[in-house]
Amino acid sequence: KKFIHYLLSCNAGEIVTMFLASLLGWPVPLFPIQILWINLVTDGLPALALGMDPVEKDIMKRPPRRTDEPVIGRKQSRLLLVQGLFIGLCALLAFAFVLFIEKEDIGRARTAALFALTCGQLFHAVNSRSLDKSIFALGVFSNAKLLFACLASLSLQVAIMYIPFTQRIFKVVALGPVDLLAVLVASSLPFWAMEAAKALHRRFRFLPSY
Repeated sequence: KKFIHYLLSCNAGEIVTMFLASLLGWPVPLFPIQILWINLVTDGLPALALGMDPVEKDIMKRPPRRTDEPVIGRKQSRLLLVQGLFIGLCALLAFAFVLFIEKEDIGRARTAALFALTCGQLFHAVNSRSLDKSIFALGVFSNAKLLFACLASLSLQVAIMYIPFTQRIFKVVALGPVDLLAVLVASSLPFWAMEAAKALHRRFRFLPSY
């Protein structure tokens, strides 16, 4: 369920990025090869690591699931759509910042959108370990495989931006320090928003669980 929730919410973020940019009349923020790169590399490794996440401590205290319960219920479906929307908006924020605020060229703006979407999904992978429990309660280092997968995906993403050969293949450029900082800040917003929602959940109980 963690594997499926993560992939669906990430794909929703990619759809939101492309759809809203088209709706606003902006240039295309991502090329097909860049979306393929995200789906194969950025999404794939963390998703596999989520499938090996340690069992939650209270698992035996939960009642059994209904035999007709869907894999992804209504509340979880709504949550993953909201998460996907937030991830997509953050990628568009990075794209707009570089293109309209910094007045940089479209290639640099697309690279910023790609990097923001990649980092946003890696932050989201950590969030996806639990829908209702904070990562700090679960233990940041309690799934070393996920941290390694996220680090490997991030390293690959950085590599394609700074190696001339892959720059040409993926149509990206090297981002400067200001752009990198702006992208990292934008891409971390879904993580902190979800942590805030989980904190509120401890009082009002409105989030689903796996």
